Amino acid sequence: MAEYMIVENNVIKGVYCGVSESGAINLPENHQVREGDTLDFYHSDFTRKSDVELIQENLMQMPGGYKIENNNIVEMTSDEKILAGLEPLPNNMKIENGKILSKTESELFQELTIEEKEKYIRDKRDNLINSADTILLKYQEQVELGIIDEDNEYRLALLQYKENLRNIPEQKEFPENVIWPELPKRA
Repeated sequence: MAEYMIVENNVIKGVYCGVSESGAINLPENHQVREGDTLDFYHSDFTRKSDVELIQENLMQMPGGYKIENNNIVEMTSDEKILAGLEPLPNNMKIENGKILSKTESELFQELTIEEKEKYIRDKRDNLINSADTILLKYQEQVELGIIDEDNEYRLALLQYKENLRNIPEQKEFPENVIWPELPKRA
């Protein structure tokens, strides 16, 4: 038996079998017509348009987090979702020129509270003091073992370097703008 459909205001109201009514549209054997769709969803042979075609013709909305690639609907990458505003930007990251990049140490520092900045600077200072202690101890051991000649100027410069590090919190613009002393080198 033949199938036909009734259409009102471009919307398919029903698909029926039997003798078609007046004003009905006869359907071919392999049609894909669904009740409730508009005629715009179908090609002239009443095969349903693909989701890609419907999206491209603005008849259907693109699902969130997906894109059309090579005429297929595919899920966006995590970066694409972030750039499209569908996912949050991870901590310590930034968007620059359409790319997701790590924030610089300076950018991260600017986001800290005053207390966090003070702690960060003090921790960095303490690490530098510990490194200077290691250098000084190695120097003194090598002098005592006769591996190198004593360089009193270098030893005093290392001690002054450590003192300058200890005085960092006393700097006028601490913790916002710290002037770091330079590690002395042996001549």
